[in-house]
Amino acid sequence: MPLYEFACDDCKKRFEVLFRSMTERRPPRCSRCRSRRVRKLFSTFATTGGNPGKGRGENRGCATCRAGSCATCR
Repeated sequence: MPLYEFACDDCKKRFEVLFRSMTERRPPRCSRCRSRRVRKLFSTFATTGGNPGKGRGENRGCATCRAGSCATCR
């Protein structure tokens, strides 16, 4: 189920809508003023990476050598 972010052209409120399917085409109503004059915004997302055990008391080293600490992989 995709989640989209919209902005209302009438009251300028930004809101998110969770669609039940990818084929749902009708624009949603603004959650504040109930207008259908809304536009879909380009939304960004964030992800984290790094060592899976870092911060949880595990020390798995780097992806290359799996040592506890590696001078070459800083």
